[in-house]
Amino acid sequence: MLALCAVLVPAGCAGADLKKQPPQARSTIPANAENVTRSSGPTPTDVPSGEAVDPAFAVEKLRLIDPCKLFDHDVLAKLGKPANEDGGGFSRCSNFMKDKNGKDLAITVEVGQTLTSEVRNADKQLAGLKSYEQTLEGSACFVSVITQEKPPLGITVQIGYKEGDACAPGRTVAESVVKAVKARTGAFTPAKGSLVTLDPCTLPDSAAVSAAAGASARVYPYGLHNCSWVGDGEEMTVDLRQTFVPKNDKFDDKQTDVDLGGTKAYQLDNPGAYPSCSVRWVQRRLADDDAEIVEVKSAGPKKSEFDRCARAVAFSKVLVAKIPKG
Repeated sequence: MLALCAVLVPAGCAGADLKKQPPQARSTIPANAENVTRSSGPTPTDVPSGEAVDPAFAVEKLRLIDPCKLFDHDVLAKLGKPANEDGGGFSRCSNFMKDKNGKDLAITVEVGQTLTSEVRNADKQLAGLKSYEQTLEGSACFVSVITQEKPPLGITVQIGYKEGDACAPGRTVAESVVKAVKARTGAFTPAKGSLVTLDPCTLPDSAAVSAAAGASARVYPYGLHNCSWVGDGEEMTVDLRQTFVPKNDKFDDKQTDVDLGGTKAYQLDNPGAYPSCSVRWVQRRLADDDAEIVEVKSAGPKKSEFDRCARAVAFSKVLVAKIPKG
């Protein structure tokens, strides 16, 4: 279940110009997104990708679906006045539309989301799939359909709506999205060198994982483009994503340059309550200041004394050599 007590962030914020957006639904950051060792996150598995409930929902197929193409404007028109879609990375897209009375109705679709509690508690059926609904009273509803049980994955439609029952339009949109995925609506051929096709859990070899998180590290897939390896007091995470890149690649004022054997990257040390060090680089530049980036993070509790930046850099060098170039 999405962590209601977690920090709230605007829906579809990745890559969007929020200053131009109306008030909208607020989504939650899953409790395990930052620290799987300190949360009730996905169950670890020795197999990064399991078997989907239907071949149409296999992870390799979901990675090649443009979520913005899953919105059926004929369906949205029954709810009000659709707007243009606003992409939020590889797997997320929003439509900040109006209902029939001109009130804000924010709809966000996320494909391939990790749904641990939702799988356990799914008590409904929607479009032939197990489903689960979660509400934020008076503001939002999350309608999730289960496409895979191990690891637990699904499609979530988030509705931000203050004028009535947010779950009703959520079910309507979710049903149309499931049909669109089955019909391969929005399927695309990836550009050469794109990160979108890669399974981050299978990129590093066992030696690199052992050096990064210990020989007994467990693997935690998260969504379609994120993976963590958690050992005894140490963890390593890889995140592949499409996002806005600031001018001169200045992701953070405190970052320092690091060379990954010919690839320029940016290192950021975070010595807080749960110390970590991240290494980030631009893998493939796109239009309008967007890019596909790789971020590697080494972390562990304060009592675990090891050089997090050294490990992040070493792991990044392994990945750079394994990621196909465009």
